[in-house]
Amino acid sequence: MARRGPMASMSATGQCPACLNVEGMRWASSLTAVCFTVESGLPSNLQAFANGIGRTAFGEQGCLGSVVLSVPGQLDAEVGKPVKIPCTHTITGSTGNVMVEWFVVNKNGQRTRIAYKDATSSVTDPATDYSDRVTMDDDDTLSISQVQLTDEKTFLCQVIAGAAGSQEGKTELRVFDAPQQPDVDYNPAILSVTERDPSEIGTCTSRNGYPAPSIVWYKDEVLLPTVTTRNNKMYMMSRVVKEASGLYTVTNKLYFKPSKADKDSEYRCQVHYQMMKGMQYTLDSEPFQITLHYHTEVVTFNVTSDAILKEGDDVTLHCSADGFPQPDYVFYKLEGDEEMELSGSKDGILVLKNLTKEQSGQYRCEALDFDAPSEVVLKKDISIFVNYLDPLVFNPEGPITVRREGDIQVSCVTQGSVTPKIMWRKGKELVSRSGTLSLHKVNYRSSGTYVCEAIAPSISGLVKTQQLQVFVEGKPSVQHSPPEVIVHKEGEKVTLTCVASGHPTPKITWNVDKNQVLESFENAVTSKVSLPITSEMVQTGVMCNATNKYGSTHRSFHLGIVPPTTAPPMTSGENLEQQGGGGGAVIAVVVCVLLLLLVVAILYCLHKKGKLPCGKSEKKDAVHTEVRNDDIVVEMKTGQSAEASGLLGLNGDPRPTGVRC
Repeated sequence: MARRGPMASMSATGQCPACLNVEGMRWASSLTAVCFTVESGLPSNLQAFANGIGRTAFGEQGCLGSVVLSVPGQLDAEVGKPVKIPCTHTITGSTGNVMVEWFVVNKNGQRTRIAYKDATSSVTDPATDYSDRVTMDDDDTLSISQVQLTDEKTFLCQVIAGAAGSQEGKTELRVFDAPQQPDVDYNPAILSVTERDPSEIGTCTSRNGYPAPSIVWYKDEVLLPTVTTRNNKMYMMSRVVKEASGLYTVTNKLYFKPSKADKDSEYRCQVHYQMMKGMQYTLDSEPFQITLHYHTEVVTFNVTSDAILKEGDDVTLHCSADGFPQPDYVFYKLEGDEEMELSGSKDGILVLKNLTKEQSGQYRCEALDFDAPSEVVLKKDISIFVNYLDPLVFNPEGPITVRREGDIQVSCVTQGSVTPKIMWRKGKELVSRSGTLSLHKVNYRSSGTYVCEAIAPSISGLVKTQQLQVFVEGKPSVQHSPPEVIVHKEGEKVTLTCVASGHPTPKITWNVDKNQVLESFENAVTSKVSLPITSEMVQTGVMCNATNKYGSTHRSFHLGIVPPTTAPPMTSGENLEQQGGGGGAVIAVVVCVLLLLLVVAILYCLHKKGKLPCGKSEKKDAVHTEVRNDDIVVEMKTGQSAEASGLLGLNGDPRPTGVRC
């Protein structure tokens, strides 16, 4: 037998038929093949006793040998990973054949060898749970390749060293396995804050952990105290299940009585588990929220549109209650003591489109929350004001009709929530900066559409406009046209245009039987005719006549046919068409020709009357100048040609020789 203490170790081999009790320890009484190894530090009386036994049995030579063995008392391992269990030993004295064996010990203390090694071989025992998972290293360490949950056992290392004796040591192997990420199932129902008992908030589940983990709860990142006793505020219920695999599944349910203040709270659970070497770890679930049912305490009613409202705007009124679920809403417009129900939406939105001044006033919203206590005010009122301008009024009323050369004066008035600025426009032209439109000695151009515009300067976009039609009546007026239209030959086509103004719109007729093209404008009409010129038309002329109920006006077109002085080559089939008044160039040419003929005639007459003296002289190289007070002076140079000296007649005929002018 052997006894190990904190200060000494002893080993023995052989049989021990009888033992003695010394201070609570059993010692071998037969020392046949027995060896004690005594380490210092024992009490003096026990050390002397042991030394005496050794000398009596073996004389002064001492022990035959000894075995000193060391194994860790406890070792941690993680499931699925390898682990090594060391067995360190020292042998002194006569050893003989040394064998190291590894055993597993079950809960009943029964041993099963799983591997051994001697001087010649290292063997893993077959037909055990470790046959394919363990080996022995050179230093007798037991290596387990993949730890399983069932490996949480006692492992025993035994060293047998022949005459030196034997020794054994035990290691308790602890196995750990981290759990999975926790799952949380929260209550999807709407929980009422008026319930008397706590409601189930959620269930947290941690699976496949070893040893069994623990679960705690957080609310808004504040750790909730672990309470396992039922009460009317908060408690937890935990359950631990060992699965067939040996791993643990832990569930924990949180029961809590929420209040309205918890409507936005977040919850989560946290799993605490232990791993090797006493290390503690945690795993958190995803946060979640619960849905609470609580009654309304406050109703709000406001305008979400611009603060300054005007006619034509849209306005949105929003009513809301702080209860959940949101109640239905009813809207009213207050007319004195009466409530006129309006069609709003169930989500508390009332939209008023295209506002008028009649929609100014007080509106009411009512939240239909039947769970709210009677002291809660579920109605809320709000007032809106719509800025406006009344319709514009003309005095006199339009449309306005006035005779040509007459006067017009029209006033434009309105009123509204603010004093407007009034002006008159015709098209883009500003014709009056006040509410009075004054027109003097009107003509046809004064006819048309006038717009009175009222603007509220302090309220952007508040504008009112009204149109006034003005008609100027009178005898038609025809625009002037060129007095004469000249063509080069008979049959040449021209287009004549007649423009007449007046009200009522005049009717235009022609004294020629031709189709006319009419174009009407405001208080004016344009008529065009295209026709070939004949000699009869040259004699009679062409006339357009504009007529309305106040009379008629006509315009005559004088026609003329003047052949060109030099006829340009004409292309066969060429048709020349001139617009009325296009003969101006022809007239200018004719006038120039007539003036030239007149000058020639005057010179010829002067010559006949002797006012232009001519004489005979012989050619001289010098220039001869003869001056008379009443004659035209002409200078001649010798050597000039007859044409250059003016010796040709008016028609190009040669003059008599010796004649000079």
